[in-house]
Amino acid sequence: MSDHITEIVIFTLLFLLVSGMGFVAARWRAPKDMAHLDEWGLGGRNFGGWITWFLVGGDLYTAYTFVAVPALIFGAGAAGFFAVPYTIIIYPMFFLILIRLWSVSHRHGFVTPADFVRTRFDSPTLALLVAITGIVATMPYIALQLVGIEAVLKTMGVTGDSLLARHAPIIIAFAILAAYTYQSGLRAPALIAFVKDTLIYVVILVAVIYLPTKLGGWGNIFDAAEAKFDASPNVNDGIILNANNQLQYVTLALGSALALFLYPHSITGVLASKNRNV
Repeated sequence: MSDHITEIVIFTLLFLLVSGMGFVAARWRAPKDMAHLDEWGLGGRNFGGWITWFLVGGDLYTAYTFVAVPALIFGAGAAGFFAVPYTIIIYPMFFLILIRLWSVSHRHGFVTPADFVRTRFDSPTLALLVAITGIVATMPYIALQLVGIEAVLKTMGVTGDSLLARHAPIIIAFAILAAYTYQSGLRAPALIAFVKDTLIYVVILVAVIYLPTKLGGWGNIFDAAEAKFDASPNVNDGIILNANNQLQYVTLALGSALALFLYPHSITGVLASKNRNV
């Protein structure tokens, strides 16, 4: 642990900052009654363009983006690049469908997709199934975030070998997150998103500008990659798509695009915006 003092100090300061902002968020644009679902779950349906932009970005670009997708590319090769076309495909559909969904939900006071389905199809059973599907589909997504946090903590050397020591930091972090979310509702992730998105841009700038200088420049990086690919030219090694995984690539990209804004954490940020123009 002594070899990672700098990382631990930075992590601790950021953790304290974010946790403090999460609890303070309850007083940010404080409503008269936080117990109302519109206020707790959708921030009063009053988020403008900047807040919505940061909130949706903070919700979508997570450990999945920075840990899981690169790991998939490292392990499976070209198949992992499905994330590039799917994030391009999603936004035309988003602007066609989600704006209309916002209008209907705003007019009728819907808070979740299940509310919309219940009224649209007059079926409480179908609404229940939609709600359960959202919860079940989100569970592995949350688990991925926890695995990402655990990997960061392990890299810093703050987790032990025993089961309790390995999971205690995650349990503590999750408990604090649950506490300030319970108190502040959607206002907590909306306020924290400003910090998170700023850190994302810092990571991108470091990865694009600083790291290549430490590795001899982009030319050296691509030369090393070319040498590795030349040493393993077999088309079945995952470097490029082949007849066996092209269909999986296409369906994974399209299916992911169709699903992204059906996740509860994605659609909530949309419904929290104050008007269609946002």
